[in-house]
Amino acid sequence: MFKKILVPIDIDYPRTAAAVYQKAAAIAGLSDAAIRVVSVMPGFGMPIVASYISDEMREQAKNRFKESLEKFIRENCDKTVTYRVGIGKHWKEIIKAADKWEADLIIVYHNRRREINEVFSGSCSQRVSDNANCSVLRLRKVLS
Repeated sequence: MFKKILVPIDIDYPRTAAAVYQKAAAIAGLSDAAIRVVSVMPGFGMPIVASYISDEMREQAKNRFKESLEKFIRENCDKTVTYRVGIGKHWKEIIKAADKWEADLIIVYHNRRREINEVFSGSCSQRVSDNANCSVLRLRKVLS
């Protein structure tokens, strides 16, 4: 069974993130698997954007993002859950986190309400599924 489950969440949508985590916790409970939550902050890679953002501003943004993730974990997750903050393209950071931690399952949420994003860039969950080096479970309709 699975021993390491990576759960990418979007802290901008805490209800959905909590529902995804609960599904992952139920699956983890079947085999006493460890869970690591990962959340990815958009990067400042575009030169026109990066030129206006100081190193201090980047650090403050990362710290606020990390604090929000820690608060989410305190309020919604088991005390044994670990986490990682990534910065950059969501799907690449998720795969990087899975590879580094040697996850054997990624549980990712697929939101069909963001179809306009998929037209231009493809869905994050699809890219994770296509490129991950481990099993991927794509969840839909986690909220009732």
